[in-house]
Amino acid sequence: MAEGHDDSANAEDIVVPSIPAITEQERENASISHAEFDKGQYDACLNTINKLMSTRSSDPRVVHNKVIVEYYRNGFKKTDEFRKNMAAVCQQAHIDIDNVSNIDDADQCIIYYNQAVMLFYLRQYKTALNIAEKLFQFVEPLDEYIGRRIVFLLVELHLCTRQPDKAMGVLTFAEKNLVGNGKGEKGDSDSTYKQNQIEQLKLRLSQYKARCYIMLKSMKSCKREVKYLMNAAGVTVPVIYIKANFECIRGNYRKAIKVLNSCGPSKNVLETGESVPVMYYNAMGLIHFNMKKHNLGAFYFKKAIQENETVTREVNKKEFGKSLSGRPVQCLTLSRHYELLYNMGIQLLHCGRPLAAFDCLIEVIQVFQVNPRLWLRLAECCVMVHKQSNDDDRRLEERQKVINGSVGSGVHRKLILGTGLHNKDKLSGESGVMPSATLEFAALCLRNALSLLPEDSSSTDSSTRVSSNEDSEQKGGGDIVLVDASPGNPMKPGEVANIRCSMLAQSAYVALCLKDYLMALSHAETLLKQSRLSGAHRYLGHMYVSEALAQLDCIADSISHLNPEAVTDVLTTFPEQKHIDPEKEKNGDQEHSESDGGALFPWAPKDVTKARAIMQYNLAVAHAMREEYEKASTNLSKSIAGIGTPLPAQTYFLRLYLDLIEGRRRIAQGIIKDHFGHVTPNRV
Repeated sequence: MAEGHDDSANAEDIVVPSIPAITEQERENASISHAEFDKGQYDACLNTINKLMSTRSSDPRVVHNKVIVEYYRNGFKKTDEFRKNMAAVCQQAHIDIDNVSNIDDADQCIIYYNQAVMLFYLRQYKTALNIAEKLFQFVEPLDEYIGRRIVFLLVELHLCTRQPDKAMGVLTFAEKNLVGNGKGEKGDSDSTYKQNQIEQLKLRLSQYKARCYIMLKSMKSCKREVKYLMNAAGVTVPVIYIKANFECIRGNYRKAIKVLNSCGPSKNVLETGESVPVMYYNAMGLIHFNMKKHNLGAFYFKKAIQENETVTREVNKKEFGKSLSGRPVQCLTLSRHYELLYNMGIQLLHCGRPLAAFDCLIEVIQVFQVNPRLWLRLAECCVMVHKQSNDDDRRLEERQKVINGSVGSGVHRKLILGTGLHNKDKLSGESGVMPSATLEFAALCLRNALSLLPEDSSSTDSSTRVSSNEDSEQKGGGDIVLVDASPGNPMKPGEVANIRCSMLAQSAYVALCLKDYLMALSHAETLLKQSRLSGAHRYLGHMYVSEALAQLDCIADSISHLNPEAVTDVLTTFPEQKHIDPEKEKNGDQEHSESDGGALFPWAPKDVTKARAIMQYNLAVAHAMREEYEKASTNLSKSIAGIGTPLPAQTYFLRLYLDLIEGRRRIAQGIIKDHFGHVTPNRV
């Protein structure tokens, strides 16, 4: 918040007929009130302003300053009353505070600035950013003190909306126009004061630059700023967390933990609006997430959630409840419950606890409905509940389902073969409207996720402009459009293309499980048309198209997608991630893109040989469906050799089927004796 100046220069700039000319006494009182405000003497300042009010009650600037001083005197607690009074000031000054385009005079900037600050504390960053960007156009004619505040607010908002490129542009302007040369005559106390101010300004700019470089993953530049901060600012909370973040991104996880543990006692949360213990536990959770110690990471996120609840409850109790007027403005959005719950949900998903992860993320979706990543993660929870991993098919319990039992005795004893692995018992049959960890709800989540992506992003590269619904996007630098993914980072067009591939692949899989083969075919074919495919997604696309076509009795078309020799790459990385500049990697400036395409668990098949073997199994099934048993047997034998042991249960089903249908009963009996010793076959 900032108080406006009421000196003669400002008075002459504004022409308002109903406001009388300022007298010498009024000018003196305005100067006194400004000095008292700067010293924090708010009671004395308010008394002086009341003297001005007696003669200038129609002057919006005086009324505005009184509102500001009262808000400061009350410790920023009576926010409801403050916003009501500010609305009255705007009405008196004929200002439409909701219309940024109306800012055409530097003298209006102070009111709009205070509005932007209030929106910032309420986390309405986009609206605040619109105001701050407009105010930035008037920085040069404004008072230097107000100009700096506008610049810092604009930088903070760019960082909050994950636009480090734009923030760096503003910082470059600030260094050139706001810092100055800092020179003065020796012994000049005023010059010494200004020099100290400039040093503090440089420290603040350096902190912002370090945060920008971290977001940009420019480690070499960030290292330089971190070194300067550690030498100039010492061990402070902001510097400690910047350095810990820097070390974590570099992969120095143990050093990052050591840096965090060096942080001293935290300040009163009512003064800062931030709980350092919550920040600490959350940072520790993130570090252990990157170390792939997911259970330990979940422990720290749980501690962060508990600490957040404790501090929020204490502040609410101390500051008289949930009303905006009961807490200081910096504590209005103190709770980080949903952000922490989001982190916990993702961590639990990596821990292999999909139901617990689903419970966390389904609560988060109430607040961050336009996050495509969040809908995808919910779908992944549902799929993982349905089937934990492909390794399940190799378990003994699954292999034993090949033989359901036997009937008769003696020479008349016969074995009953299983019906296959269809997982029918795991399909709920629900509509998917009610939130629950089912495949039906997964299909709904994936539809929502796809609908939140720009429609034409699949056919454009990262340098092409993409248009989308304004509610789910925010513009980044240049013509690039960033898709909102709060509370995570917004997605660039390249990342949108990557995550679209993951959504389409998962949509095809879910549709196959739900026996909606036409929809599965549509999703899989759309996946293969994407201009930006990882090897793993291309492989899955062909496999899912083939499966859908086979179920639709288009066997010939299905076989055309099952060419094992065409499988040359099953990496989950995307094309641009395969080419790393050795020089940039050496300097730590290599860009890291969040692909959203990697598997939660180690990708299977892990290499091309196993991928071809699995495709050959599907090819064998397709030939068997066409009654081409010799081709089926040949492909199955090649598949078994490539898959390795233990074999999935599906291979035993097909092997027994082919041996029995071609009359190789003794071979079938041998397979049963070798692999299903719990029964002794007489006849099959």
